[in-house]
Amino acid sequence: MKFTVLLSMLFVGFSVNARADIYQWVDNEGVVNFTDSVDSIPKKYQNKVKVQSSDDSSQKATASETAQSTVQEDNKPQSEEPPPQLKSFGGHDEMWWRSQFGSLRGEIAQLEANLPSKRSEAEQLRRKLIIYTYARNRVAYQEKLDEIHRDEKRITALTEQLSALDTQASAAGIPFEWRK
Repeated sequence: MKFTVLLSMLFVGFSVNARADIYQWVDNEGVVNFTDSVDSIPKKYQNKVKVQSSDDSSQKATASETAQSTVQEDNKPQSEEPPPQLKSFGGHDEMWWRSQFGSLRGEIAQLEANLPSKRSEAEQLRRKLIIYTYARNRVAYQEKLDEIHRDEKRITALTEQLSALDTQASAAGIPFEWRK
């Protein structure tokens, strides 16, 4: 028992000291990016980095270090062209392509999964409307039908976006594994 308490206290003690800064920036596409390494921040976004830290004093120091490194980077001549690995994939990296495909497919799957229950609710409301011809039943039934119609239209729009993204990915030579 004492050994377990001692061991858990050691784990808690070490976990308190294990702090890492998180760097956040928004790219040109509006995607919010996070990293724990200053080296992995693209040069053109280094002046837009926000530092998130649990220790305020280390946040200020790290922010000033980041600002100094940005000034140093700004003094270096930079080319206007994106790096070659991004150029070959339509100006975006693997993570961007995967997130775009994943978010579209995820939203489509969620909407499609909810449709059967909404249709069932609409059928129950229709039966209730037939039995009890109250105005509130008619309104509830119509609202449910409208909700189903909006979801179906959204699925159609998302499917078209997914198709357009797939066409764009094919033109950029994106590997099929990134499109899953």
